Amino acid sequence: MQNSKSIFGFLLKSKGRHGIHSPFVFDFVDNCLTTKVDKNFLTSRKKWLQKVKKNREQFKITDLGAGSKQMGKTRSVSDLARNASSKGLYGEILWKIANHYKPTLLLELGTSIGTGSIHLKSGNPAGHLITVEGCDAILARASQQFDTWDLSGITTICSSFEDFVKLPSIGTYDLIFLDGNHSGKATRNYIDSLFEHTHSNTAFILDDIRWSDDMWDCWNELVSDSRFHVSIDLGRMGILWRREEQTKEGFTIRPKVFKTKLF
Repeated sequence: MQNSKSIFGFLLKSKGRHGIHSPFVFDFVDNCLTTKVDKNFLTSRKKWLQKVKKNREQFKITDLGAGSKQMGKTRSVSDLARNASSKGLYGEILWKIANHYKPTLLLELGTSIGTGSIHLKSGNPAGHLITVEGCDAILARASQQFDTWDLSGITTICSSFEDFVKLPSIGTYDLIFLDGNHSGKATRNYIDSLFEHTHSNTAFILDDIRWSDDMWDCWNELVSDSRFHVSIDLGRMGILWRREEQTKEGFTIRPKVFKTKLF
């Protein structure tokens, strides 16, 4: 259930580019968020979503997270596509971030049908994306979608997030997208485990920060965490950067480009 109090607070506090004095955050708002998403990509995405939403193939799933238990143990490709969090506005934000910052190594925890992966890789085709999914049946169908999009540079890993974050990293992540287990405690544990494999400008992107009171508490604890000096609340999504050279500051932003549903 969405944290309604935090949503109301967001609507009251959020602002656009004016009043932002941090050059880094101003660049994010004024350049990254206002980037035009490639028209060919948007056209292809529309056709792809129309197609997968019609796919009624049923399969059994293993749900290791806290975000989609209401969907049951049997799902269809259509279910995954309809419930994907990154297919609209926030998918476009992922595309814009990947396109603007050009991350070399990206990590996604929570592949689902592959919408987040598709936006990140299409925004920055040169980057290498590692995407982790706990259910092999879901991952197999996501891989089919990557083939449909003819995307390369994606490594798919079937693993629980808890097991994956304990593994040695193949490098230093430039972007980490957490979109699988909507548990505040688990989210904090993943960030703690992955932190040593990041650098000052690594973007930690958290989806559904208002999913529940637990996730909202988690987000606020991370905003207050001394390791992170820049936090941006975008409504449903939150972004953290270490940026030790900056004065610690948090921003709540609702740019004019947000013309669709925020939550």
